[in-house]
Order: sequence, then C-alpha cells, then structure tokens
Amino acid sequence: MDKTNRKSSSSLLFIIFPMIFCLFLAGCASKTKNPKAQKAEKEAKTLSPQEKEEEALEEQAISNPTFGITADYFRKTESSKSKIRLFGSSKREKELEERLAKLEQRLKGLPERATDVHGLPVLRRKVVLISLLGDLGLDVLSLLPAALRRTDGIVPVDSNQLAHLLKEHGYSVSDLASAAVRREIAAIAGIQAYIFVYFPQGNAATAKGQRSALRLDVIHATENVLIGSYLATISQFDKVAKKISKDVVRGTEWSCRIVKVEDGYVYLNAGRLTGLQPGDKLNVYSRGKEIIDPITRHSLGYGLGSLKGTIEIEQLFGTDASKARILSGGNFSTTDIVKMSELAE
Repeated sequence: MDKTNRKSSSSLLFIIFPMIFCLFLAGCASKTKNPKAQKAEKEAKTLSPQEKEEEALEEQAISNPTFGITADYFRKTESSKSKIRLFGSSKREKELEERLAKLEQRLKGLPERATDVHGLPVLRRKVVLISLLGDLGLDVLSLLPAALRRTDGIVPVDSNQLAHLLKEHGYSVSDLASAAVRREIAAIAGIQAYIFVYFPQGNAATAKGQRSALRLDVIHATENVLIGSYLATISQFDKVAKKISKDVVRGTEWSCRIVKVEDGYVYLNAGRLTGLQPGDKLNVYSRGKEIIDPITRHSLGYGLGSLKGTIEIEQLFGTDASKARILSGGNFSTTDIVKMSELAE
C-alpha cells in the first residue's frame, strides 16, 4: 500500500510541476512586452505639440556632450501647468529671468552689467586714488582700491600705470595737486574722478601711530567740483566705497579714450572691467575747447567737438581694453572722446 501511495504522489508531481512552470513563464511573458507592442502603446498616448517639443529638446540636451541646456530650453518648455513660469509677468518670474540672463553672460565669458538703483545699466568710472598720508598710507593704498573694485560703479586706475603715464608727460604724483595737471591727465587717460585721502585736522593719532578716521574727498576729474566728502576708518572702507561709487556715477558722465587706430579698427582703454560688451555702439567726438567760467575762472570741463563717427565693440581683451570696428565716419585720433551710443541687448 505504501508503494502504491508513493507511486501516485510521484505521478502527481510530474503533472503539477510542468503546469506551475508553464504558468510562471506565461506570467513573465505577459509582463515583458515586445518592442513593437511598447512602441504602439507609446504612439497611442496623445502628446500635445508643446510636450512633443519638450521631449525633442530634452533628447537634444541629453545627446549633446556639452550638456547644452540654456535659457532657451526653459523659454521653449514654458508650461501653463507650472506653478512658477519662467519669463512671466510676476516679480518673482522677472527675477528668475534676470538671474538666468546673468548666468548666460558668465558662461559666455562676458562681464556682468552693473545696474543703478533704477535697474539701468552702468558703465564703471575710472578713478585715481591719491594718498596724502605718507608712509602711513600704505594700508590705504592696498585696502581702499580693493573695496572700490567690489562696487558696481568704479574701476581704480593702477598706480603703476598712472606713474608711468605721469612720467611720460613730465609729471610726478605730487603734480596732481594742480587742477590743471589733473584735467590734462584725466583727458589723456579717460579718468572721471580723483579720490584724495588724508588726515582730517584735529584727529588724534592712536597708539599704533594711525588715525582713528580718514577724510576721503572725491573731486571731478575735469571740473574743480567736489563730488563728495567722507569720514571713514579702514574697517569702514567697504561701506564708504559703496557711497563713493553711487556719488561718482551720479556726478560724472562715462567716457573712454582711443589708444590706437589701425587697419579699420579702434582700440579703447575700456573693456571687461568697465562693463563693455560685444555689440555695444559708441560715438566718437573730437575734443572740444576747455570752458572757463568767466567769474570764478574755474574750468567747467571740455566741451564736445563734432561727431566724427560710430564704432561697435567687437572683442574684449586684456584686463580692461576692447577692439571696435568702425561703422561710420573716420579720421579718428587718440585725442578724441568716446561716449556710449547704444548698449547691446
């Protein structure tokens, strides 16, 4: 009897196991669809033209070895279903667009445009720092220019370049005490302002031999006009530098100078640091005569001469220089005055 039972059990196993195995294979086959079935199912899904374009853009971005997702990708994939749409009309959306535009400029290696309180582009002004502190002014000559560079409106002129320029014209730094010399050097170098740093009267020295506060007077480069006067310690340079920057931008007009004209191109002493970008258009004027106030006998600066032509920035090079092609006019010289005509978008 036991042998008969064992025989019956074995027969059942031979029948049941193949059935279970077939069911298992059938289940796997039902989960794994062939490529044709998958394609048909995908095609059956209805995609809007916007979704199809987004898929194509994503495939293009993924297949691009340089990972080319730019602002154009987000502009084209803007969806009305999103809670936040880039490049919309709300304040938040406009902020996102501005940030993305700045990132694009940085990726292209272009300088970021500084802006004023109204959001308008600002071209940085060149200023010269003159220390009247003697040996105690060494810290100022290193720390104050660094603070000024961190502002949106100022490019400090390198002291070595200034000394070389003065020597070429038979002057020394001490000669900048003369307003006439300052005007001449400003016209040659495209300088907008001078900053004099000195000890205010009655300010006692500290135990370290330094004064507790310094006086900073900002003088217009071509006019004998005080743009601003400030009191600050060395630790306050960053704060006062921002004030100086705003006042210099408000109190001066931007211009630069031509350093060379060659083979249909004009080379300028302004570029990346100043905030110029390829595509900017500038007007070139002859230098007018110096205007003297008949009552005060003070110079009011130089008037503009005739418009000689227009140039367009083509290339930025060096620390702060640019190459421009001539759009109209000609007969340009290194004494001409260059002013902004139209900023590139």
